[in-house]
Amino acid sequence: MLPCTLAVLRPGPRTAPLSEAERGQVFGGHFANMTRMAKAGQLLLAGPYGAERSDPTLRGLFVFDTADEARAREWAATDPGVQAGVFALEFHPLSIGVDLREVLAAGLQRLADAEAAGRTPPPGEGARSYVLLTAEDGVSAAALLTDQPFVVATATLDGDRLLCWLDAADCAAAGALLEPLAARLGAHHLDDWFGSDRLAAVAAARGAR
Repeated sequence: MLPCTLAVLRPGPRTAPLSEAERGQVFGGHFANMTRMAKAGQLLLAGPYGAERSDPTLRGLFVFDTADEARAREWAATDPGVQAGVFALEFHPLSIGVDLREVLAAGLQRLADAEAAGRTPPPGEGARSYVLLTAEDGVSAAALLTDQPFVVATATLDGDRLLCWLDAADCAAAGALLEPLAARLGAHHLDDWFGSDRLAAVAAARGAR
């Protein structure tokens, strides 16, 4: 299990709308800063929540390569969206069972190949749909889910909860996959999420070894 820090992005304190120029500056800087943190080995995984969310304030998540929350806060504070008050962050300890450093390396290699070809990949290139499952009883949920073929990755969240990345296009598809297990999962919720397709590829390769 790789110890990390999860940062959940939510709406920040800013209430005034951004002008078109400000929006371009803030969000352009947001994506550029994610690339910078990834190249620095700080940001292992990131992505936005989709249309179906258990909480409408969910915007996205970062997974940082440190178990030190103070260090993760320092890294996250460089985000222009946070600095502009567009985003606020909440932090959680996370230990994940997939080598996210390998996921990051694969993503950075793809980026390097694109840059070598003189191309700047647009935000979201190489991303795909997942569904995040959060279960309150992490031990029981892990026993049910860890070996399911539609589970891409599992992680311990906050010490006692379970966070899973599911190979599903949306919450409806995930719900159908989980139907035989739902009664035994206990309290849980699902969220659409988009992130690197390398996560699924690395997890599949791990399973094949």
